[in-house]
Amino acid sequence: MSLSKIKEELYKKETNAEILQHQQSEFNSIGNGAEKNIGGEDLWENKQNKLSSESKKAFKIGALVLGGIILLLALVAGFYKIRQSFFAQQNVSVSIGGPDNIDNDRVVSYEIKYANKNRADLKNAIIKITYPDYFTPEGNSNFISAGTTSGSFNLGVIKGNTAGVVVFSGKAYKPKGGLMKIVTDLSYMPSTINSRFIASDQLPVNIVSSPITINLLAPQSISSGDEVNYVFAYKNNGTTDFPNIKIKAEYPDRFNFSNSDPKTSEGDNVWYVGNLSAGQEGRIVVSGKLNGDRDNFALVKVSIGSDSGTAFLSYDDENAQTKIIASSLVVSQTVNGLSSLDIDAGEKLKFEINYKNEGNIGLSDLIVTEKLDSNILDESSLSIDGGSYDGSNKTITWKASDHSQLKRLNPGQSGKIDFSIEVKSVIPITSINDKNFIVSGLAKIDSPDIPTPVNGNKVIASNAVNMKLNSKLILTASGYYNDAKISNSGPLPPKVGNETTYTIHLSAMNVSNDISNAKVEIVLPTGVMATGKIYPENEPLSYDERTNEIFWDLGTLSAGTGITSSAREISFQIKIKPAINQVGNEAVLFNQAVFSAKDSFTNENLSFTAKGKTTKLSEDGSIGDNYKITN
Repeated sequence: MSLSKIKEELYKKETNAEILQHQQSEFNSIGNGAEKNIGGEDLWENKQNKLSSESKKAFKIGALVLGGIILLLALVAGFYKIRQSFFAQQNVSVSIGGPDNIDNDRVVSYEIKYANKNRADLKNAIIKITYPDYFTPEGNSNFISAGTTSGSFNLGVIKGNTAGVVVFSGKAYKPKGGLMKIVTDLSYMPSTINSRFIASDQLPVNIVSSPITINLLAPQSISSGDEVNYVFAYKNNGTTDFPNIKIKAEYPDRFNFSNSDPKTSEGDNVWYVGNLSAGQEGRIVVSGKLNGDRDNFALVKVSIGSDSGTAFLSYDDENAQTKIIASSLVVSQTVNGLSSLDIDAGEKLKFEINYKNEGNIGLSDLIVTEKLDSNILDESSLSIDGGSYDGSNKTITWKASDHSQLKRLNPGQSGKIDFSIEVKSVIPITSINDKNFIVSGLAKIDSPDIPTPVNGNKVIASNAVNMKLNSKLILTASGYYNDAKISNSGPLPPKVGNETTYTIHLSAMNVSNDISNAKVEIVLPTGVMATGKIYPENEPLSYDERTNEIFWDLGTLSAGTGITSSAREISFQIKIKPAINQVGNEAVLFNQAVFSAKDSFTNENLSFTAKGKTTKLSEDGSIGDNYKITN
């Protein structure tokens, strides 16, 4: 081996040994933490210097990144802070202020304040006001109504950092004690944002008085079965006229209505006043019989108001109660043997008054009275057993001089008094208000020996009987050969085997009450038929060929039809084809016409029968003797 080869090998071994020694040194250093191998100190120091430099570089980069993030956050926060200084929703406000206790029919004003504390302007700003339908805005300039319950003020632009106020005025029409709310909404669009926002406020308001008042008078106490009078006094104390005023009463459970002055407009408890002018007043008196258990209280309530849609809007109401107490005297009466009945025109009414002392002491010098409250009684037909009739107040009075038993009535004793009177045959009807007639008989008995309760009303025994008058139906029938409305043909006198036509006229009248389900039925004999011709053509007349019946459906007829208004009329044609067995006689066109209906006031089923017609038809003078059948 040459010298150069030997040097190369030696050098190579030495180098390999150093590399191995260096690697072992690093391994030991890493494993022991503080141990150094011979010949590795410089390498370790260089490594440490290199790591320190890289750490410093990483720290600087991290610090720069963190600083950038903080700066970015600061910029964002600053942006939002600056933006907030231009607009924030909480910097816009609206509020309503004014009286929270008001009177009806008095103009009140409310201040609606608004503010914009932003730097940005508010565009398209509108204040919308919502209120109940019984509040009426008045005297508001620039107020735009949007119906019966809302309206608005158009503010346009509200500049930044500005405030303002609008005044909203009006009147309320609601019962005293009522509560209403006025709601305000400020709608706007900031100039910096393309969105719409709303700020709101509301104010509850109490109604403490009403311009329309109603007062109720009722007896403090009565005995069960006695007559009671309720008085409703009403007035418009305001400065505004009120249209469509209505009064409604709610009676005690055991109250039997008899009549009222003025008469009711609907049922037995509703009166239509109509327009109630400023300062106008009136009163209603209601009479009836009140029953109840001893020491119980009977409550009556009355309200005044108007209809609002389907509901009744009350402006004022009042109630009162009457105590039911015992009386030592008892009185009762019947008419034609009944305590309750409906009557007809021309009917005779037989009254029987019964009285009894149910107390424990004798009673002396008793007086019995009967008040007949009606203008449809025939006073000339009055028949009384003793006593005296005063036509000025329509009262019959009996004393001990008429009936000796009235001088002294001991405990447990009883007696009776009779009299009679007739209903007028012709009921006086002069206007559309003449309807729903009632005959009221009020019997009373009294004695000076009856004690008077302390701070109470003196108890006088009484008993009322109330009789409703049924309406009277009237139907007239007539027939013609020569008729102006429907032309007729055929031989006259009628001839066997030939057809002859006639026109029948019907006229329906209704006297004193409204009626419903009104109709007329006619049965034609075999050999007589309806032709189908009628006048007027729109009248609801029908004919059943199988039964040979004619039906005229009148439906509803108002009271006074044919008296205060025109009668309901119809004409229709019939034809007859005589048979051989009828020769020499007048032929029957129909036997009768039956007019029936239901009385809307008494709920009675009414009926009237008109006589039939033959070919004689005396109302048609042109027929003469040409009415008997010829061959």
